[in-house]
Amino acid sequence: MKVLYLMKNSFIKRKARNGEHTKIVAIQERQKTVFKRTVVLKTESLSTRNSYLTDSQGNSVEGGALNADYTTVDAVGKVCNTLGLHGYVYGRDFIWHDQGYTDDLEDAIILEYNDEKILTLLGIANGTYMVD
Repeated sequence: MKVLYLMKNSFIKRKARNGEHTKIVAIQERQKTVFKRTVVLKTESLSTRNSYLTDSQGNSVEGGALNADYTTVDAVGKVCNTLGLHGYVYGRDFIWHDQGYTDDLEDAIILEYNDEKILTLLGIANGTYMVD
């Protein structure tokens, strides 16, 4: 595998020559956003996917760590996709903080965010949440 090391002086402003290909390089800095709000979303209300892979008869084919709780992953993916479609950026506007539990000990995902509009986009009026 070839490793590419980039430094600030690696970038030179110049006009591209005729027929020359350009490459776009995105450099992400470590996220420094501090989130002030937390929401706990019931996993069951976000995903109907089975926790584990199953065979054609529906029997679990657990595979250890590589086959661990697809329901949680599916719920996180759906929430991130919904927020992304509305212009929110993961890491800047919100993050998935952890897997957790509701007060009734049901599986949940925990998000951190700052903009209160996020609650509206997630359908919080349905009673599927707790706000810390």
